Amino acid sequence: MTRSAQILCVVAAAGMACAATAQSIQPNPIPQFDAEVDINTGPVVNTGTELAPVISEIVTIQDADWLRMRFDEVSFAGSKELGNESFLRITSLEDGAVQYLDKVTIKQWQYTSAYFNGDSVLIELMAYPNSGPNELIMSSVIAGSPPTYEESICGSTDDRILSSDPRAARALPIGCTAWMINDSEHCFLTAGHCNGFGNSDINVLEFNVPLSDNSCSFGGINHPGPEDQYAVDAASHQSNGGQGVGNDWGYLGAFPNSNTGLRPWQAMGDWYELDFSTPNAANARVTGYGSVSSGLAPCSWYLVQKTHAGPFFGLSGNALSYGMDTTGGNSGSPVTDEATGMAIGIHTHGGCSTSGGNNSGTWVNHSGVVNALANPTGVCVQQGPSFSFPGGLPGTVPPSGATVAINIAANGAIVPDPATAEMVYNDGNGPVTIPLSHLGGDSYEAALPGGACLENVSYSFWVDDTMGQSYTNPSSGDYSSIIATGTVVTVDLDMNTDPGWTTSSTATTGDWDRGVPGNFGRSDPTSDYDGSGFCWVTGNTLNEDVDGGVVTLITAAYDLSGNPEAELSYAVHHETNDTGNGDPFIASISNNNGASWTTLETINGSTGGWQVRSFRVADFVTPTSQVRVRFTSQDTGTATVAESAVDAFSIQSFVCDEDDCIADTNGDGMLSPADFSAWVAAFNAMTAACDQNGDGACSPADFSAWVANYNAGCN
Repeated sequence: MTRSAQILCVVAAAGMACAATAQSIQPNPIPQFDAEVDINTGPVVNTGTELAPVISEIVTIQDADWLRMRFDEVSFAGSKELGNESFLRITSLEDGAVQYLDKVTIKQWQYTSAYFNGDSVLIELMAYPNSGPNELIMSSVIAGSPPTYEESICGSTDDRILSSDPRAARALPIGCTAWMINDSEHCFLTAGHCNGFGNSDINVLEFNVPLSDNSCSFGGINHPGPEDQYAVDAASHQSNGGQGVGNDWGYLGAFPNSNTGLRPWQAMGDWYELDFSTPNAANARVTGYGSVSSGLAPCSWYLVQKTHAGPFFGLSGNALSYGMDTTGGNSGSPVTDEATGMAIGIHTHGGCSTSGGNNSGTWVNHSGVVNALANPTGVCVQQGPSFSFPGGLPGTVPPSGATVAINIAANGAIVPDPATAEMVYNDGNGPVTIPLSHLGGDSYEAALPGGACLENVSYSFWVDDTMGQSYTNPSSGDYSSIIATGTVVTVDLDMNTDPGWTTSSTATTGDWDRGVPGNFGRSDPTSDYDGSGFCWVTGNTLNEDVDGGVVTLITAAYDLSGNPEAELSYAVHHETNDTGNGDPFIASISNNNGASWTTLETINGSTGGWQVRSFRVADFVTPTSQVRVRFTSQDTGTATVAESAVDAFSIQSFVCDEDDCIADTNGDGMLSPADFSAWVAAFNAMTAACDQNGDGACSPADFSAWVANYNAGCN
């Protein structure tokens, strides 16, 4: 007899017969455990000028299936009557789900929170300026026990194999993966939830990791020798802490090894190349230090480097989706295009399903990643010679070419060798190496050759130090310009004044508003894009986002009939926690005053902050005198968060009057004897400015043509 039946029979002794077989009650408690945390903030006051988080804590219980917060004490400043009451904002870092709690609702929840998926939650106490002291005390949370199976093993077997890629490191003590990249100092990318600045986050990187002990019960990892372990520079850490699928990244660097004096890239000799273009892979690969399950793989493979390739499903917003075997410890691994070997993303979330949406990662072109790479800190700051450009870099280069002033200065003991300074220039016909002119001291000059009108050109600068080490600027990628003689600006808006745009709505809340964004608790931007103060934003009041319909913003009509090469640009911010693509941001363009529309882009996921988009108008519609752009944001399915913003709207055209003054070979806008010297230099260098008769070649006949063009003057 079951225990339940026994209890029922005790009750029966009071006067009812006990059936021979009683039905058992069937509760099914979810596995959970208490986990200790130590949060005691003391009183904190917002001394700023706007609503902001005065307390921000990430709670991570490694490998927990879910978390539920338990609050010992929360002190909220302000009051509802005055409109300045503080509130808690709790966010799952796995799927972005958010709960808000204030003085009343936290009591209704008996000082706990809702259940949040994943093993990490961000707790923020939002306070208004000078509203009084706030405080948060927590000593434990409720955590869901992890499943007994590995949900990201896509099939009945673990198909990963051992690998020894020298570019990927085991990241400890948190137990993740980090990998070297092709920035100037070959620093590392990883997942944000591995690199959120806490004491348990990444502070050691290990290479040449040996096999673990053959014990799946305890893992039993083994460490490489000290010569393969590197201390992470805390000052180099940059991270968003991990904010869900497609928005989870970290960036860091390591000190030289204490035994060998070598940086990781010097010892390992290789790094990943980043591919920032929109991925179009058939298959992707994940390489990292994942765990194993008994019976699916040898236990000695626990937290050692393994690799597996599988189908690549696509990109949605900044979220990559792909299918292969991964497990705990793979967080932060590189996601590479199997065809090119280049890294396209950071692996962050494991999972397998029969419908196809499996493992997920963050695209390397995420604005946060790009910004971190452009603004390194600590040991990730370029250690080589310092490059600077006194006159700036040109946005346009005349067809006849231009010159750029460059300063290349020593950086401590690293001294550039002037004889090695050069530029690599590509006008679409392949890279060409052109030596820089050393003008003395730190001053150099680069001669950009020009090229065919309206073509894009790219270039980078190189120099060796006196010890033979090479350095490049920029540290990754190239500078770019367009061949043109100038630009025509049709419109350039910072949104500080009314641009004459119109709005409409079928939604219950969340209309478009031109104003100062206020970080009002629904994933809206904390500031505008261009720093002017204003932008267009949906639901620009406390806890308001787009609900129950579509909100539409339509620009004024712009005359582009005389601008066949017009380029449209705008900054967009879009956040949603609808994983089913039900809350998209859609930009469309019309050339008939709005009678019909052509889609420019659809953003299904979150942008992870502000991103700039640019489009050649003629690629979508014929430029006319009645061009309008339409922006829509919507929440038409289940009630989810949808918040959008638009800023820095511009339309400009490049012009290229290459035949008006072809004899102006130095590009200074006038004809003078100096142009003859410039033509001689172009002839000697065999560059485009030499071709004065338009036959596509550089020959002595071009001298006579230059004389004729010079005598003809400029139009």
